[in-house]
Amino acid sequence: MFALDLLRSYFSAKTAPPPADVHVIPCSGLDVAARDIILTTGLIINARLDVKKLEDSLTTLIKHKFPRAGARLALRNGVYEYQVPQAFDSQTPAVIFTAEDFAEPYHSETRPDLPTHLEGSLPSVYSVPSAAFEVYLKSAKSPVSVEELLVPNTPLLHVHVAVFDDVTFIGLTSSHLLFDALGTGELLRAWTRLLNGEDIDAIPGMEVDIAPFESFTAPTELKHQRGWFVLGLFGQLFFILRFILRIFRDPKEQAYLIRVPKAFLQGSKRAIMENLQLQGSTEWVGSSDVLLAWWFKSAYSYRSPSDTTPIHIHLAVNLRGKPIFPGDSTLAGPYIHNAVSAIPIPAIPVNAFQKESLGEIALRIRRAILAYNADLPGIKADMQWRCANPLKTPLPCSARGEYTFHSNWRSACLGDLDFSGASTSAEKVRVLLSLGYVVSAKSIPMRGAGADLMEDADAIWMNQIRGVKDWENIRRSGSMVFL
Repeated sequence: MFALDLLRSYFSAKTAPPPADVHVIPCSGLDVAARDIILTTGLIINARLDVKKLEDSLTTLIKHKFPRAGARLALRNGVYEYQVPQAFDSQTPAVIFTAEDFAEPYHSETRPDLPTHLEGSLPSVYSVPSAAFEVYLKSAKSPVSVEELLVPNTPLLHVHVAVFDDVTFIGLTSSHLLFDALGTGELLRAWTRLLNGEDIDAIPGMEVDIAPFESFTAPTELKHQRGWFVLGLFGQLFFILRFILRIFRDPKEQAYLIRVPKAFLQGSKRAIMENLQLQGSTEWVGSSDVLLAWWFKSAYSYRSPSDTTPIHIHLAVNLRGKPIFPGDSTLAGPYIHNAVSAIPIPAIPVNAFQKESLGEIALRIRRAILAYNADLPGIKADMQWRCANPLKTPLPCSARGEYTFHSNWRSACLGDLDFSGASTSAEKVRVLLSLGYVVSAKSIPMRGAGADLMEDADAIWMNQIRGVKDWENIRRSGSMVFL
């Protein structure tokens, strides 16, 4: 019945006007392309927080500073759009907020230990699936499909809080269409500022009608975005066959957390830079380049030395600070929706990760990033294609290649969030860990995807998704420590 009702509403919406009491803003091509990915972004806080303070402050923030976070999703005249209520009340809530209260400490034999006790000078894999914490970050009614979010008067944002005597879990669930990671960070930073007593008028908000990607909607002659592929019939069949074969050989995906000590990265970067200087080179690498180079060298270390399969790496890049918007401007204020594209690293053969040094792989990555950032017309052309073709999905690698996506959440500064204003104790409040999950009911293969989730004083925390057999091969290779 639900599917039938949704179908009726879809066809009636093709001719129906929008509700009279909403602001209507079309979703950008970046938003629409991510619509089926339902994400939960989670935070684990080292204190019991006051649930009412959390809910009241978030509702106030959305009402007065981020009404777009309280939007409804609609499909009207064949176009996805945000419908933002002009006023929020009990019948038109700004957010769906649910909570569970556990009147006991978190630690129990039936619960996984929080990985915050990990230490050591070398990178290590926390051998408890990161999904073990998901149960505390979502309610049973949290959405798992975009169809659920298309039901009239359904807020796009669902927040679930699980409170223990010593720990609080906060989970934000929505379609990726509403947030990217940095947009989530924008909302969370504003939330904690309000919680900690800052005047709401001093907190920057997001304009209800801002549409920065509207200028990229004109048709384009480009066939695809850079780094993506449009293959002929034979190429598509070969790509699909190889993809199915990889799934058949290693059907179950698994996500693990990886702790990479900052001292390890700094030492590795220092050695690379010293070697470049000895060669008389003026090139340089950043810590993020070294982190990625280490990860990919470790992940492909067990593959055959004769394996030349091209690996196509796509690195998420924040567009907010790039002068590509009307008048060659940047996005100066907070923007919670998708403003991220991908830097395609020129394909690297698998055996290069074994044969080349950490510095050589890091330089491959740094050169690609520098070339991308210097090509503003190319970035604009990418956005032109994506916004003109929101429903098209070219292939992320060549017919005989493999692909991987990596995001960097460190600029979202999730580890620095301060929820002291909602704490019920005098203990110093801090974020123990941030987490990210794809919770879509629709099967979306995520193997090869990874993210730098956050950093604390000592380490950077990554989340990586691979096949279970792939992880076992990495373990046997000895390229990283499994704890």
